Amino acid sequence: MPSRISVVSFALVLGLLPFLPSPSSAQSQPSVTWGGEIRPRLESRRNGNVPRHQTISMRTRLMLDARLPSGFHLFFQPQDVRMWGEEGNERDMVADAVDVHQAYFEVEDLPAFGGRLRVGRQEVALEEERFIGAPDWGQAGQTFDGVRWFRPLGEDRLELLLIKLKEAQAQAHDHEEELVALWFTKKLGRWGSGDLVALHDRSTATARTSQYTVGGLWKGSLAPLSFRAHVMGQFGERDGKDVRASFLALQGTVEVAGGKGAVTLWYDRLSGDETPGDAETRTFTALFGARNRYYGNADYFTEIPRDTGGLGLQDAALKLAFRASSTFSLNLDLHAFRSAAKGGRDSRRFGEEADLQLRYRFRQAMDIRAGYCLTQLGPLLEALRGLEGTGHFGYVMTSVKF
Repeated sequence: MPSRISVVSFALVLGLLPFLPSPSSAQSQPSVTWGGEIRPRLESRRNGNVPRHQTISMRTRLMLDARLPSGFHLFFQPQDVRMWGEEGNERDMVADAVDVHQAYFEVEDLPAFGGRLRVGRQEVALEEERFIGAPDWGQAGQTFDGVRWFRPLGEDRLELLLIKLKEAQAQAHDHEEELVALWFTKKLGRWGSGDLVALHDRSTATARTSQYTVGGLWKGSLAPLSFRAHVMGQFGERDGKDVRASFLALQGTVEVAGGKGAVTLWYDRLSGDETPGDAETRTFTALFGARNRYYGNADYFTEIPRDTGGLGLQDAALKLAFRASSTFSLNLDLHAFRSAAKGGRDSRRFGEEADLQLRYRFRQAMDIRAGYCLTQLGPLLEALRGLEGTGHFGYVMTSVKF
């Protein structure tokens, strides 16, 4: 049986078809743009007591962007992501790493509804990409199949999203998973701006999920200080358990060096579960957010709550940024990671991490990035994942776009 969201999404698209703009023979020719990217990255990693390993991965993308004068927009972006040396032999003819990263159409200026409708496989970045994002660090990126409606409201904006995560009729899955999101952002004059976001993720697996994530973000500034406060709550049912979880993020930034530099104090708290064996979970899940951007470049916390053992996460950070010119920038982030709940463990300490990143734009088409992460692994990472000692991670990445 098709899911409720699938039926609603399909009906929405079909229902709008009679109202879509029709082409005119008098209109001009479509505007077609080609583009692409080649992005190799060398990584060297040693996670404490785990032996060092080095890899080179590469992302290759092509892009076709067609804007039709009848109010339609078509976008197609295939990609190939692979490790150097992964092929079975030098004459391998199986293109098993090639996939469709994005393929969608858009309809602009919808009659009766207004705004813009996007249908197909697409990157999605809501709010600050905390819970649904389009992170660029991973070579494969992150995309979703669904329907998205954008509605500008003067200086404000409304967005509705319907995503199909898993299809029971597909060979790879035996149950349905879907997500609905609503995002509204509003200018507040001298008080800055505010965002309201609500998400509902649903799964028909044996341990069912019907979970709501609701909250808001406030951003303001009083030169040279800018600040953000982000509060979210999760409730409903996740994997057959009742959910009562919370998220808090506070950030203050001061510009220095005549606006070329910035100093940021940062605190995040994702709640955890003190009693994981009972019928209720208090562990906050980050869903599909851009974790590498927030919780350290060494990627010890890419899947929350899995990587924290359900104990949640606290991240107190000092972030320093300096942009020497339009082509060169330097960032240093210092993190102290602790669990939000103790859960019967002897320590809350995951560890401390220092992330250094340099970025240089060579000519117009090439971007070069290099970084090094030093992590002092704490007793909680040893207890949960068997990691101890000092972690080292370094990388060099070039991206050439046209």
